[in-house]
Amino acid sequence: MTEVRRLALLAALRLTVRTGLAGVWVRGQIPAGPAVLAANHHGWWDPFVAIELAAQQRRQAILLMDAGALRRYRFVRRLGAVGDDEPRSGLAALRGGAVLVIYPETRLLPAGPPGPLAAGASWFAQRAPARLCSAAVRVLLRGGQFGEAYVVVSDIDVTGPRAAVTRRLHDQLRHDLAGLDRLNAEADPRRPLPGLRCAVRGRRSWDERVDSVPAWLRRPVPGRWSR
Repeated sequence: MTEVRRLALLAALRLTVRTGLAGVWVRGQIPAGPAVLAANHHGWWDPFVAIELAAQQRRQAILLMDAGALRRYRFVRRLGAVGDDEPRSGLAALRGGAVLVIYPETRLLPAGPPGPLAAGASWFAQRAPARLCSAAVRVLLRGGQFGEAYVVVSDIDVTGPRAAVTRRLHDQLRHDLAGLDRLNAEADPRRPLPGLRCAVRGRRSWDERVDSVPAWLRRPVPGRWSR
């Protein structure tokens, strides 16, 4: 029964992405085997996008959450979420082959460059051991009716002191976020950002739905008042 509930909750979260966003576009991918996915946390959609990203690769995402927030939203444990005061649970999930999703900024910040990072992602990656990836995420409202999620996944070298690994993670997040921001500033707002593949197709804007109707159906019907 527990597994059924987990799958039902996962399906509901994935449906939220498909009905609330225009889509998810990705560059890079989560590597096979145990992996720590360290992402910036600049918007409400961030955990939904991370879970969807792992599900696209048929992987289970385990969210490392603030212990207080996890007590408030206890149902998230059904997805396998663990508190930041439960490091052994996080290590066990990694050693079982899961993707551990961490937000090393430790709080929600305004969209921009990444803030200072805690060393937890580096610690888990070295201790498990596991691959460490940065996930630069931007959810942008551009030329369409619904937001568009963009994710750049990059591999991080985990050799050396933990502080050095954390600096490399910060530098990569900053580089990839700046790249997404630059693309957004230069690209046609009516088209997806170039260089990323569409992983999830979500909702179409009203104008896109109208444009998909055959032209003959959009013509006015002639009547006795037409001239």
